[in-house]
Amino acid sequence: MRSALLIAWLAALPAHADLYRWVDPQTGSVKFSSYPPPWFGDQALELNAPAVEVVVYQAPGAPKPAAAPVKPSAAASILSALETRLAGLTQFFSALPSNADFSRAGSGIQQQVEAYQAVSAELDRLDPAGAARRRAQEVGIVEQLRRGLEAQFGKK
Repeated sequence: MRSALLIAWLAALPAHADLYRWVDPQTGSVKFSSYPPPWFGDQALELNAPAVEVVVYQAPGAPKPAAAPVKPSAAASILSALETRLAGLTQFFSALPSNADFSRAGSGIQQQVEAYQAVSAELDRLDPAGAARRRAQEVGIVEQLRRGLEAQFGKK
């Protein structure tokens, strides 16, 4: 009888788990999971992988812990992943034919433009010092998009 009561009491305890947060280097999107990514905890794999933030479970009503400062290596890793994503998007736009008709591409180019804007905005937020350099790189992208829109809608 006591063992059944103990089992019932243990089963009634709330489940809690930590969350893992990181920026996916291929998509630039933030990932949350109750399981750590494959490289987490492996020193050799963590060198080239994005930083992982552990969001520790906190019971309701528990006092909030003092915010820990972000480690420079974690911030640098996030910036590196975002810079890599932005470089990939820049390469996509530079590889477009000079007079590509955007109507044939469907919504693909629009999605790439939106992804570029989101990654660029996040980089500007995290690294305002690099904003001027990134704006200078955008000139070629804007020109490429202008030519594509002219091909689609005719010169105006």
